[in-house]
Amino acid sequence: MNKDNKKKILFVIPELREGGAERIMTYLVNHISRDKYIPQLLLIFKAEHSYLANLREDVEVVYLNIPSTVKYFFFQTLRGILRQKPDIVFVGLSGINVLLSPFIPFFRSIKWFARETNTVSQHVRNKRMLFLYRNFYKNYNQIIAQCNDMKDDLVDNFKIPEKNVTVINNPIDTSFIEKQLKKEEKDLYPKGKINVLACGRLSHQKGFDMLLKAFSAVKANNKFHLTIVGDTKDEEYKKELKSLATDLGLNDLVTFAGYQSNIYHFYQQADVFVLSSRYEGFPNVVLEALYCGTPVLANNCKGGISEIITDAKNGFIFDFEKNNFEKRLKEVIGSKFQEQEIKGDAISRFALKNIIRKYESIIDA
Repeated sequence: MNKDNKKKILFVIPELREGGAERIMTYLVNHISRDKYIPQLLLIFKAEHSYLANLREDVEVVYLNIPSTVKYFFFQTLRGILRQKPDIVFVGLSGINVLLSPFIPFFRSIKWFARETNTVSQHVRNKRMLFLYRNFYKNYNQIIAQCNDMKDDLVDNFKIPEKNVTVINNPIDTSFIEKQLKKEEKDLYPKGKINVLACGRLSHQKGFDMLLKAFSAVKANNKFHLTIVGDTKDEEYKKELKSLATDLGLNDLVTFAGYQSNIYHFYQQADVFVLSSRYEGFPNVVLEALYCGTPVLANNCKGGISEIITDAKNGFIFDFEKNNFEKRLKEVIGSKFQEQEIKGDAISRFALKNIIRKYESIIDA
């Protein structure tokens, strides 16, 4: 405990690059109460931490600079944590969460919290990691699940006591989005088209291959155009997706826009946002699209989608594999969605200040 009775809370994450988990960690570090806590951020890997510019000036950042190739980096991470002498440790990414979990009983003077970032049974395939989830993950004082699907998965499949798992949805940082929207705007999409947007890391989880196959059903109607925003370090997978688009005859109807530092004008100018994921944690991209007033078509996957989307109110949930994409796309375009109503509903349910208050109540308990 600090001498002025504030608790030192150490937020731990591998790196601070673009990504959903990294964004939420940035929100927590920036907005947690300064009256009760002294926030500190520990970054594990030697990497380009592109979100650093978004941190408040009073946040002390500790760099371990461990090469990502180091096999047992979690031992060095544990030493780095203990060196800071925190009252509270909050670990914000699934892999490091579970690797640290066996050591928690040796340091009970510290309160330990983990934020789970995916539906574990669908996301994790490594047998050793699954063993750790089943036997040690319950060592945390509390695990934050982003939605009921994730909580049920941890309780039912990994025998985490229900009292140890709390559901807290992801927030929307409205002030940050508004600042981004005030930046110079330009036309991002082909004129005269109904523009469909998808956004996320190019990976199997995000289901862009399913989206391309589904979108091929509307290629005869050339008024539709699909833009995919996102990138990957896996150049081979990127080539596979682009080759699939070519094989499906979609080259003139699909744009791979790569990584974008400001995604918010893409949301705002789109006619519809599509989430094609096979599974999710609690998709920030959907929350952000809704805040920008854009209706959402979402694949019926695990990961809190049903907690965000209400059919005919702010979008539709459907099953990609039942080949009804064209029908659903026309349905959402033909519906009289009200931009301000979509935005207002998102603010009322996922406002950042309300979500931060929920985190603080769990940490204070």
